[in-house]
Amino acid sequence: MGLIPQHFIQDLLNRVDIVDLIDSRVPLKKAGANYKACCPFHGEKTPSFNVSQSKQFYHCFGCGANGNAISFLMEYDRLEFPDAVEELASSLGLEVPREVGNDNRPKIDNSLYDLMTKIANFYQQQLRTPSGQKAVNYLKNRGLSGEIAKQFGLGFVPDAWDSLEKLFGSFAQNPKLKQQLIDCGMLIQKEGDAARVYDRFRDRIMFPIKDKRGRVIAFGGRVMGDGEPKYLNSPETPIFHKSNELYGLYQARQANRNLARILIVEGYMDVVALAQFGITNAVATLGTATTASHLQQLFRTSRELVLCFDGDKAGRKAALKALEHGLPQLREGRDIKLMFLPDGEDPDSMVRKVGKEQFTKLIEQSEPIFDFLLKHLSAQVDLKTVSGRGQLVHLAKPYLDKITDPIYHQLFSQALAETSGIAPDKLDSLVSQSSANSQSPVQTVSNPQQMARTKAVSQKKVNKSIQLAITLLLQEPQLGLTIDGYDWLLSLNQTGPKILHKLLEIIHQNPNLTSGALLEFWRQDKLYPRLAEMAMIEREARIKGQEAQELNDCMAKLLTEARNSRLDFLQQKASNKSLTSAEKAEFQQLLLLAKGQK
Repeated sequence: MGLIPQHFIQDLLNRVDIVDLIDSRVPLKKAGANYKACCPFHGEKTPSFNVSQSKQFYHCFGCGANGNAISFLMEYDRLEFPDAVEELASSLGLEVPREVGNDNRPKIDNSLYDLMTKIANFYQQQLRTPSGQKAVNYLKNRGLSGEIAKQFGLGFVPDAWDSLEKLFGSFAQNPKLKQQLIDCGMLIQKEGDAARVYDRFRDRIMFPIKDKRGRVIAFGGRVMGDGEPKYLNSPETPIFHKSNELYGLYQARQANRNLARILIVEGYMDVVALAQFGITNAVATLGTATTASHLQQLFRTSRELVLCFDGDKAGRKAALKALEHGLPQLREGRDIKLMFLPDGEDPDSMVRKVGKEQFTKLIEQSEPIFDFLLKHLSAQVDLKTVSGRGQLVHLAKPYLDKITDPIYHQLFSQALAETSGIAPDKLDSLVSQSSANSQSPVQTVSNPQQMARTKAVSQKKVNKSIQLAITLLLQEPQLGLTIDGYDWLLSLNQTGPKILHKLLEIIHQNPNLTSGALLEFWRQDKLYPRLAEMAMIEREARIKGQEAQELNDCMAKLLTEARNSRLDFLQQKASNKSLTSAEKAEFQQLLLLAKGQK
């Protein structure tokens, strides 16, 4: 399938009334210009969930949840992005188009799903054959019941190179089928002989991997003896991308109407064993570390994720890697905890040793993510020394930078300040200063103190203008249509002007955008949460109805900054007598403009 065209998404958002959509699921009450309700994404008694009809956007001032109609369906109905678009389109009687030629991903042949289901059934049937008896014995010895094996669709593949050809018939007579089985990773083409193929999986216990709709998309195969590799997974295929999928998530959703907590473990057998003991909320990554995509999917299903690791050095290293993906996704109503098992234990062995009740207690005693991080980093240094406490702050900085939620950022900063002995109000400025020093070369100036003071005052005004301009455009996109000739913003060496430029570019290309539709262009960007917050923030205009003038004033200040920046550059070149003829003329013009501003 191709990508959904951006113009269709924008048209869809323009047709849907977000108030009607949300009100059908969460009753709204009129409150001034907006609508309010108790937030459906976190528990509260006083309504802080606001929906703007004019902006076609929602924002909770309690937990920070925000977005447009598509975002709401993704969060509330726990849908993936394409499914949310399909749901909205279906409610309007529209068919979702797909772009042809603009998607580099392999085109999905839907018959691959049917093939994989037929293969999964074949593997299950093999457990009832004489050759499959050793697989049945192996599963029994591992403590698995026939009932749990059936629930997860466990099977067995015989020790043969041509099991699939026996199942489907001669590949020579059906080359299309042979190619489909190669495409879905079940057959391997022999090197140097395109006509020869053989089964990828042989003599293994087979674990079918299902997508969120319950379709078999891949397999994991486990040896029953000492062979290598112990686990063999399907390769990447048009229907299977292992960094996006989680084993057992479909079964966990089926077993639990509301998944308050999800346990992330390492192996297939861990998931199945835990389910047999009545712990039905476990999922496993597919031979990869926990990715940002995994966490995003799981947070759409549950509010608390517990990541289970071995208690050794490798386990703690894996935990830190998972933290890098998890910290940016934390906000009110979302929680990540870490669970470390004793050396030599995995969830499968542990639950059999201690039982369901005790294992559940271990999950509940999992370590909060920030507690683990501070404790781990503190253990790397000597807190009794000044240098050790300084090293702690430097070690913590990369993690601090990844915390996007302002409340969690502040609380972790305070905890770090207490541990390092730095006053909380000083820590942020010191960390910011450290970043600036590491990124910018030291400049030699005639009067550095005066230069620093002047630039600080100037930069504060510029930043304020940038923030106000971005806020105005996010809240009233049509204001951007009054601004022409804004490419000079790109000459300002800061992130803000570039964001402003992109907003203006999008608005000029799509003149009828609402706030919610405008933000859709930033969905995959790390700035999305901050921009969404700015789109809903209460702002007092200097004079009601003068928003266009406010925007023009901001742009004028930024243009002055751009000119001054260019003037500084040309002045430096003039002192080195390296100006070209064109630059000399530009220099004189900018000098005249600068005098006129005084």
